[in-house]
Amino acid sequence: MAKSKKHTTHNQSCKWHRNGIKKPKSQRFESLKGVDRRFVRKMRFAKKHKKSLQKMPVNNAKAVSACTDAIEALVKPMAVQSQDAKGPQPQTQHLAFITHRKLRKQIQSYMAKGRRLCQPKPKAEAAAPA
Repeated sequence: MAKSKKHTTHNQSCKWHRNGIKKPKSQRFESLKGVDRRFVRKMRFAKKHKKSLQKMPVNNAKAVSACTDAIEALVKPMAVQSQDAKGPQPQTQHLAFITHRKLRKQIQSYMAKGRRLCQPKPKAEAAAPA
């Protein structure tokens, strides 16, 4: 009598794709399993109370203000407007969206749609025979 086959890949592809075949997770940080507990505790404490990390929000605010200054420099100065106009100007807002890495695609499609809708309509013929 012939021996039966123990392993087969029948239906395995279907199973693999059920939850999707995912890319392996990047191993950016090494696991701390099996590391001396006292060392891990000290390391966590050091991270929490590190002085250079506390200065970070100030630098972040500086970066944001520099970005807004650059955007305002790109916008051409417009005519003096009345004091009633409040909030950011549309042109500045569009530039802010365009420079944003995540919202860039959305605002570009939105602006293109606006351009399509605002196209000049063909003028009707002046002399219509009646």
